[in-house]
Amino acid sequence: MFVPLPCRAGVTACKGVAARRGPAALTGLAALTALTALVSLTALSTPLAHAADAYPARPIRLIVPFEPGGSTDLTARITAQHMSERLGQSIVVENKAGAGGNIGTDAVAKSKPDGYTLLWANVAPVAINPHLYAKMPYDAVKDLAPVGLATVFPNVLVVKAAFPADTLAQFVSKSKGELKGLTYGSAGNGSSTHLAAEWLKTELGANWLHVPYKGGGPALLAVAAGQVDMYFSSVPAALPYIKNGTLKAIGVTSLKRAPSLPDVPTIASAGLPNFEALNWNGMMAPAGTPTAVLDKLSAAMRETLESEAVRTKLTAQGAEPSPTTREAFAAYLVSESTKWGRIAKLANARIE
Repeated sequence: MFVPLPCRAGVTACKGVAARRGPAALTGLAALTALTALVSLTALSTPLAHAADAYPARPIRLIVPFEPGGSTDLTARITAQHMSERLGQSIVVENKAGAGGNIGTDAVAKSKPDGYTLLWANVAPVAINPHLYAKMPYDAVKDLAPVGLATVFPNVLVVKAAFPADTLAQFVSKSKGELKGLTYGSAGNGSSTHLAAEWLKTELGANWLHVPYKGGGPALLAVAAGQVDMYFSSVPAALPYIKNGTLKAIGVTSLKRAPSLPDVPTIASAGLPNFEALNWNGMMAPAGTPTAVLDKLSAAMRETLESEAVRTKLTAQGAEPSPTTREAFAAYLVSESTKWGRIAKLANARIE
């Protein structure tokens, strides 16, 4: 193979040398020029490749937009602990509660899109609140990038011990007839517990009175004490009351029975095939986060949620691990937003 000798006599002289050497010399010079350009391009691109490969190079913040101790917080901490082992960096869970989850969600939406500030997303601030609040500080579609769905929680319709119905069939039958003016508690105006009850009320043609509380805990205690007739509770929170007979479980809001309540039918089975009102959590990042980073996070989270140890821990909390790809989660977000928007309109629920 011909390798041209360096020319130090100036550009014109070098051209002359190249001309005297003929086509082979020109081919050699062209090859050397192309090789030099390729080496330069590789040198420029290598830091970018290494940057993607090196992520994460420092601890990651995972923002939970609710108070510590709830189902969203617990699933975040379980997942973060095991996911950090796969990423080789710690994931620090930070609670930023307020405005129905909007404050913490907004903090992530406005963060630097570098993969070091993430959101443990929830159905309320992502799919429900945009249809309730007159003004939103963020756009859940434009300002956040999906990483993956993590867990889903069915709720369970519970009634006070003295309620005049013991089964779903009796509840449906009497709600359409003799049971008028019933009261139902909720975790607050516009919450998923409020909208689920309004949805069921409309489907049954019932006439129920809404009694909002400041959170799910107070609402659950109110129905346990007989202050209101019913409440859509998370399964883990209601289980102790159901087991000791303080509350009666009427139906779950998933399309299949809850593993922890195998004898309780789905509300969908009572002639309402599309009735599915789930609480869910997933991971999101600020819009503009590099695709390579999102892919790495998504793969690590799926591996984490598919591990037997993590599945066991989450199931014990009443959560159903539901790992997805980024694309599947994006499609799920659209369907959830559409559904809850329709229900919010149906309930005429607005928060100024």
